[in-house]
Amino acid sequence: MIRATTGGVLRSYRKNLMNSFISQNKARDTVLTQRTFNSFAENPAAAAKCFRLRKSRMMVESQYEVCSDTYHKFESAYSCLQSIDEILDTENPNFMKTLSSTTLKMLNDPEGDARTQLGKVLDQMSEEIIQHMNQTYGDNFIFAGADGHNVPFEIKTMEDGKNRLYYRGVPVDAAEPKVLKDGANFIKMTADGKYDVNGTATDEIYLKMDNVKPISIEEYNKTYVPPEVEEQKVPDPPFVDKTVVQEYNMDGTPKTDGTPGGYYKITDGRTDVGITAPNGEQLISIEQYDKMVSNSKKAPQLIQNGNNDTAVEVDAKGVPTTNGGYYLTVEGDPKDQIITKEQYETDCEDAKKLETLIKEKQFVDIGLGFREDNNELIESSGYNAALQGIAFLGYGVDKDGDPKNVYSIVQRLKEIAGSVEDGTDWSKEVYDEFHGLVQKLEKASSNYKTKFTNMAAGTTKLKTNLKLLEDNHYNLQEQYSELEDVNMAEAITSFIWAQYCYNAALKVGNSVLSESLMDYLN
Repeated sequence: MIRATTGGVLRSYRKNLMNSFISQNKARDTVLTQRTFNSFAENPAAAAKCFRLRKSRMMVESQYEVCSDTYHKFESAYSCLQSIDEILDTENPNFMKTLSSTTLKMLNDPEGDARTQLGKVLDQMSEEIIQHMNQTYGDNFIFAGADGHNVPFEIKTMEDGKNRLYYRGVPVDAAEPKVLKDGANFIKMTADGKYDVNGTATDEIYLKMDNVKPISIEEYNKTYVPPEVEEQKVPDPPFVDKTVVQEYNMDGTPKTDGTPGGYYKITDGRTDVGITAPNGEQLISIEQYDKMVSNSKKAPQLIQNGNNDTAVEVDAKGVPTTNGGYYLTVEGDPKDQIITKEQYETDCEDAKKLETLIKEKQFVDIGLGFREDNNELIESSGYNAALQGIAFLGYGVDKDGDPKNVYSIVQRLKEIAGSVEDGTDWSKEVYDEFHGLVQKLEKASSNYKTKFTNMAAGTTKLKTNLKLLEDNHYNLQEQYSELEDVNMAEAITSFIWAQYCYNAALKVGNSVLSESLMDYLN
């Protein structure tokens, strides 16, 4: 038999009351925090899983922000490129045909107003293209590659009054000049465009090969150099005697009756032109001789030796040598084809800079793995967010020495449009150059369209990746919620029950415990 004492009842009551109070507070905290546990010690296994899930969720959130920012940058780039596409009108197959025909007619405008207007249109066209290429997204320039803080394109006016386009401080038309070499050694020239045969020039000057080509001596002589032919003096009263060329028949007999014979006799021993008559005479037809005389007046310029002003003899590759069998010809003035060593090195350095800029990349983490191997980023695990303006507009020069950049081609067309003097017609050379550049503008526009389309595909990839990141974030949140979040209906029910138990305990205590003398006095 157990005897119940007042002290024992009080101790038991206080213990049960405290347990009810603790249960009520715990249930209240669960409702307020909406978490199944608040410390690692309460549920170590679930807490460890939650830490991993939270880390993954934070990473996905960061990747989503980066991907979203990159996507909107590419969206802005798409808008800019679409505006340029409308300027170039690459979707209209008649655009290039119209430019080729209509503008060429403008070159014939005797007053020059149409040519002036054409120049203004082309100038405005090129400037609008550069303005779109210098657009910004936030505080960064969109088409500046990996350097978004500095303006990518800049138009500079040269000393000759022509505009030249620069990309991040480098001329977009920069290319390594093709110069005359003998193996790895440069062929030196003099300042007046002659071959430094003695190697006495103090300054290193090279010959550019843009408009230079070898021609065989035989072909040159046969095409441009008429042979010496037999001449005789005949009286021409009342003036002095005049010199005429003796005509021959095809059989080598001289013509003496004054009728045309059709042939001249070669007297300088040449046998590479004309025919050999039965009697051994070397003859050339008058028609062929007259053609050679005419050609000699428009023969190509030959590179001369600096010491004796004779044509430089070269081999088939253009390297000066003895008995090479070729002459080196140049279009225009040879002085326009020389380049100093300093300028050559500068052009080569600029060309290398352009190649470096076009390969420049800026990888961001958009949830593709972003891993390194031997301290080198695995490129497939990142996304290249760099957009180089010259990748779309083009850079460098082609095999003809003409620019491949859209802006530079349009500027060149503008220069040609203004090159024809008022009141004069454009020549065949002007037509050929203009028409050739129109075709190159068409090619550059086609390349632009390809780059534009590829970038649009990249934008679609970013949009798709955004949706994947959203799904990943939702899935991680669901897993995290299952481990850490409580069922609010159950939590509220448990809290109400704990509160009811606590209140019941208080009520029982008031009923069982007798009032003390102090309670009575109060």
